[in-house]
Amino acid sequence: MKKQVIYIFLLIILAFPFGIKAQDFHAGLQFGIVPSQVDGDEMTGFNKIGLTGGAFVERDINEKFFLFTDLAFTMKGSRVASSKNIDFNKIELTTNYIDWGLYAGYRLNDKISLKAGLIPSVLIYQKQMTAGGFESLYENPFRAFNLLFSGGANYRFSKHFSINASYNYSITSIRPGELVIIDTHIGVSNAQYHHYLNFSLMYHF
Repeated sequence: MKKQVIYIFLLIILAFPFGIKAQDFHAGLQFGIVPSQVDGDEMTGFNKIGLTGGAFVERDINEKFFLFTDLAFTMKGSRVASSKNIDFNKIELTTNYIDWGLYAGYRLNDKISLKAGLIPSVLIYQKQMTAGGFESLYENPFRAFNLLFSGGANYRFSKHFSINASYNYSITSIRPGELVIIDTHIGVSNAQYHHYLNFSLMYHF
C-alpha cells in the first residue's frame, strides 16, 4: 500500500508540466465530512457519516479555467437508519479509501467556482457488520480499485479559506453481483456502487 501511495504522488507531480510560473500554482489542505450510502445493498439513505482529509494542488490555465488535483483519505460506506423496534444501527458497511481527484474547473467570479472530474480510488480497509453485531465474512469480496465521477462547487469566503461541496458516484462497482439461493429460488444480487456527498473546509496556503 505504501508503494501505491508513492506512485500516486509521483503521478500528481508528472500530471503538471514543468517550466510554468510559480504563481500559477495554489496548494492547501482540506478536511470534511462524507454522508454516504451504497447503491445496491438495500440500505438506502445517506446515513453513514465518514471523514475525509488530504491535500490539494490547483493550477491556473487562465483567469477562468483551472486544473485541480487532490490526494485524500476518505471514509465511505452505508448504514441502516435506527428503528424503535430493532437495533439496525449495527447493520453497517465501512470502507476506507485513498482517493486521487483529477478535475477541470471554471470560476464564475472571484468567490464561486465549479469543477468536475474523476476520482481513481484504492481500497485500504473494509468492514461489514450484521444485525447481530458480528462481522461479515465477505463471501462476495470488494474490489481493490474504484473509479468515480465527481462534480461540485467551491465558495471562497476569505484569502485562506473556502467551502467545497461535491456529489460523487461510482462508475465502476465496488462489489460485483453474485448468485444467491433463497429457498428453492436462484437469483443474482445487485452490484454495489458508492454514492456520497462531500462537504469540506479548505485552507489555501
